[in-house]
Amino acid sequence: MILARTLIFGFPLLVAAVAGWSVRESRRSRTDRTDGVVVMLTQGVPVLNPFLPATEAEREIADLVHEPLIRLGSDGTLQPGLAEFWRWTQDVTCWFADEATAKRAQELLQAQIGEKNRWAEWHLSSVRVLENRLLLSFTEPNSAGVQQAFEVVAGLQIKPVVFWRIERGTPLRQAWDRFMKESPQARQIQRVWFDGANACEIVVAGESHQLLEDMHRFLDTGMNEPAAINPLAEVGALSEPVLDLDIRPGQHWHDGTPATADDAKATIEFLRSNDWPLPNREALSNIQTLEAQNNGSRLHVSFRRRQGTALCVFVNLPMLPAAWLRAHAAVQEADFTQHAPPGAGTHRIAARDTRSLLLAPVQQDKAQPRFLFNFSASPLMTQIGVRTHTVDLVWPAADRTHLEQLRFTPPRQRLVVLWNTRHEVLQHEHCREALALATDRDALIRTLPGRLGLVDASLFAPGLWFSTQAKSPPFQLEQARQILAEAGWPRDVTGIARSPEHSFRFTLLVPGGDALHTRTAELLVAQWRRLGAEVKIEQVPDAAALAQRLHEHRFEAVLLDQRFEVSWDQLPWWHSAQAKTGGSNFCGIADPQIDLALEALASEFDPDQVPKRVRELESRLLPLHPMLTLFTTHDEAAAMPTLHEQGATSGPVSAWTLQMLAGQPKRAPTAPVIKLQLRLPE
Repeated sequence: MILARTLIFGFPLLVAAVAGWSVRESRRSRTDRTDGVVVMLTQGVPVLNPFLPATEAEREIADLVHEPLIRLGSDGTLQPGLAEFWRWTQDVTCWFADEATAKRAQELLQAQIGEKNRWAEWHLSSVRVLENRLLLSFTEPNSAGVQQAFEVVAGLQIKPVVFWRIERGTPLRQAWDRFMKESPQARQIQRVWFDGANACEIVVAGESHQLLEDMHRFLDTGMNEPAAINPLAEVGALSEPVLDLDIRPGQHWHDGTPATADDAKATIEFLRSNDWPLPNREALSNIQTLEAQNNGSRLHVSFRRRQGTALCVFVNLPMLPAAWLRAHAAVQEADFTQHAPPGAGTHRIAARDTRSLLLAPVQQDKAQPRFLFNFSASPLMTQIGVRTHTVDLVWPAADRTHLEQLRFTPPRQRLVVLWNTRHEVLQHEHCREALALATDRDALIRTLPGRLGLVDASLFAPGLWFSTQAKSPPFQLEQARQILAEAGWPRDVTGIARSPEHSFRFTLLVPGGDALHTRTAELLVAQWRRLGAEVKIEQVPDAAALAQRLHEHRFEAVLLDQRFEVSWDQLPWWHSAQAKTGGSNFCGIADPQIDLALEALASEFDPDQVPKRVRELESRLLPLHPMLTLFTTHDEAAAMPTLHEQGATSGPVSAWTLQMLAGQPKRAPTAPVIKLQLRLPE
């Protein structure tokens, strides 16, 4: 009985004591850290891997600590980061029988300078001889002068350049390294690019017969089956786009050492050697060579393919010091938590333990705030912080009872429905259009839990400088029914639309285990039923099974999360060459004019020309209704009165970030402190 009374009356007193201690600690932290932003996070201790942030909060913390080569500005345009300048050029290499012939070709080209200066017309900047190679450098990656320059030296018997692909069933690297070291024929190989462990592609100048025989001799020894060596293409010269990024002078890591192109090179090589699911991973894997030039002030990168979007791989990609990467060759999570790499961002890690993280501004004279993050904040601690005004942000905002102002972070993905245009019903454009008009997105957002925002119908992420913000069709159920009826799909007495051949039936594939996906699918089925569509939901157990179904085109419609990336390349998703089994054009769109628009966009190197090409693509693709965009998902933070006037608050698409707060001095608190009152049970 005594123990029971102790528990009954002692527990509220204990809570009150904890609350009083929390208030004192919160006030003390505020006193000790003037001009600071205090953030309560419900998540546990973050790993803070800058390349794989687990949450939006981790992403924004990494954005304060680490600096990329190129940054995406708040207005959606490309801005300098560690690199103050970047430019595209083009290197073209051709091979001759000997060095004397290569020098003769150089003389013929130098003679073209003359009075008319054809070099300026061709955008040709230099011609160099390296043994039997002639290297031409053009100032524009899409220079039309390449062909004109080669017409001058065409009579000197240029060696053919052949691309070969080598594959076998077991790892290739060890046998390949031995071949390159021991075979006298290996000198004909000018470029090597490994595509995973069991395959590589090579570039060969000149006759390949003896080379192939020698490769088989080295690669097939001890193997049950010979390696597959197949030609990919034959050209007159090797053309490679080249990107130069000049490092901003005076940049330093937080430990005081200079930030150089050697650090950027080490970071990119580190990322290429692992299989982390990074944005624009394909462009990263297409890098041919990496060089630090001009005493570490320039990063020189050449690519295997002519892909203008390769620039995007460096956008918002954090850079790390080469010395830290060498010391942590096999990086584990413990390396990021126990030995955090120094960054070059606006803030540095000043203190860190299992309960909190303190970020201090690197440059004190810019009046930037400190950030104090408290982890694993309980509902009680959150309420205490809100009531006492000792907290500026509660993130995520789970309990809205005592919250002042909600802030939405930028969307990182959206939910879409992809249609399989090979299906007997969904192959009809009018059916897809009617489904779009019969979808009430506002009703979905009002009904579904979570932080959701309306999204436009553009193929690209909102807020980018080239995004068209194409309007999504408004909800018009009667017009949708009329479109179906006029297209030969009237509704019968049961309410199902029918054509002479088919009923309006299909299956919606849904990733299993996600409540938002499941509930969204149920609401969509109910909305489309009013149109006259009879839709069955099929759940897929895991991501691997879903990916297999998509690549094999064994679906009719699918509900997917689409991750936003800073890239204007849409060729993998809509080009007819990718519509075959195994390709990534899951919808099966096949249109020659769309293919041309996709190819032109992917090969565009000038960011200023991208918006025009995007409009051309979307004007052809969007009227086909290949997919249905639904809504974006967001994190939501609760801002206290001290932050009310800082940053945008106009809605989910207003990209509110910690970086925006870092650029503004924090206002002094004006609201009076409210005493926390805890009531004992009566």
